[in-house]
This record gives sequence, structure tokens and C-alpha cells, in this order.
Amino acid sequence: MNGIDLSFAQAAVVMPKEHTTLRIIQVGAGGTGSFASLAIARLMYELKEYGKAVEFLIVDPDVVESGNIPRSNFCTAEIGSSKAQTLAKRITLAWGLECHYANEPFDAEVHLKQSSGDYRTLTVIVGCVDNHFARREMHLAVEKYQGYRSDEAANIWWIDGGNGKFSGQVLIGSNVKQLKTAKLLVGSSICRSLPAPSLVHPELLTDLEKETRPLGPISCPDRIRLGEQSLNVNQRVAVEIGEMLTAMFLTRNLRRFATYFDLETGTTSSLYCTPDHIESAIRTRK
Repeated sequence: MNGIDLSFAQAAVVMPKEHTTLRIIQVGAGGTGSFASLAIARLMYELKEYGKAVEFLIVDPDVVESGNIPRSNFCTAEIGSSKAQTLAKRITLAWGLECHYANEPFDAEVHLKQSSGDYRTLTVIVGCVDNHFARREMHLAVEKYQGYRSDEAANIWWIDGGNGKFSGQVLIGSNVKQLKTAKLLVGSSICRSLPAPSLVHPELLTDLEKETRPLGPISCPDRIRLGEQSLNVNQRVAVEIGEMLTAMFLTRNLRRFATYFDLETGTTSSLYCTPDHIESAIRTRK
């Protein structure tokens, strides 16, 4: 007989450091990022209603192409426009929020350094990319600019979303170094730091993609029609990203650091903020 899994009930609540300004840097504005940015904007609106200061920066060098429709959250009238700028304009017009953009690849020296020296600012990097080069840059950014206060509360968090044909995952963490107990404040119900996505899944930093289409590149719409890409998988990743951020900063009840889903089977599973789940996640993926 299988026992009852009490992992969620026993999980610690992720408690970020006290801050006067929350700075969210979204890297990538494509399939996942175009949906995630609007989820983040809604969260910003709610936080500002409670008097919280939030800054939002979208970073992406690409422009909208016909192949981005309909999998990404763009329309034909936006073809040829900068992805990051287009989303920032939407957010500003729709919610009256100040949203910044950078039409260039993510560079920690440029996009992160300006806020790293202010101890009152908490930075969250939201990864919405599909390549290991950008994830390496985010990993290095957390490593270089993290720093820790005396209470071990992280200054920078990294949430990363990724997907395959029908499945995906969203991971959140703050420490890129090997951990013994994942910095959990055992003995209390508070979690101040977690292993970064690159510790839980080291393959995110390597090129493990295999070419399975010998006839050459296929557009996103064609992939969807051929059954190689779910029409909704990117939006589902974005929903999970938005929900994690909302639980962390608005409802203050985030108790998980990894969520996996499969649209084909309709299943979802999560890893919770307990010593056993964290240590098992790191150990089994070394």
C-alpha cells in the first residue's frame, strides 16, 4: 500500500529578502516570453495596488516574423516590429505601467549590473529562451552578481521555463554553487535560497538538441500542423512562470521549486521545498 505524500504540507515557504524594489528582467520574448510578459504585467499591476515598487525589463534582439504566428502572442500587424519593444508598448498602454525594453541579447554587465549594487533591490531573472547560450549567460549573471547577506537571503533569483513538443518545466532557484542542504533554514518553515535551475538540470547549459528534421528548417506553424509542437505548450509554460512569481511575491505561499507537465498525458508534478526533494533533485542529476 502506498503511503500518503505529505511533501507539500511539510514544505517550507520561499521567503525572498526584504526589499523596497522588485526588479524583473525577462530574457526572451518569443513563444513563451510573449505570453509570460503579460502575466508578469498583471502581477506588477497587483503589486503596485499594494504600494510595491516594481521595475520590468524585457530583453530580446529579435523581430516578429510570420513564423512566430500563431504560436507566439503576436499578430500579423506586428510583423517586422521588435518583439521586446512591441510587448513593452502593449503593457504600457494596457495597464499604464512603466515597462522597459532592450532590443539586444542579454548581457549581465549591461542589464544586471546597474541594480546589483543596491541592497534594497531584489532582482528576478525570468528565462524564456530555447538555447543553452542564453542560459549560460543567466547562470553566470547569478554567479557573478549574487552575493549573500548575513541571513543568507538571495539578492538574485532565476526562474527558467523550457519545453519540448508537448511537455515543459519551470524551475526557480538562486544559488549556482553546490549545496549541502540547499540553504534551507531547517527548524523553521522558511526557505531563503534554492538551487538554481542549472544545478537541478545541468543539461540546460549544454547543447543536447538533436537534429530530427533532415529536410531542413520548418516554420513554427508547420511544426504545429505536423504535430511536432503543441499549439499551447508555450502558453502553459508562461502560466506556470506567472503562477510561481505570483505565489512568491503576492500570495507569499510558494512551496515548490520545480514543476513539470505533459500536455499529451495531461499530467503535472512538482518538487517541493523540503530537504529530501532538494537534495534528491541535485544528487540524481549530477
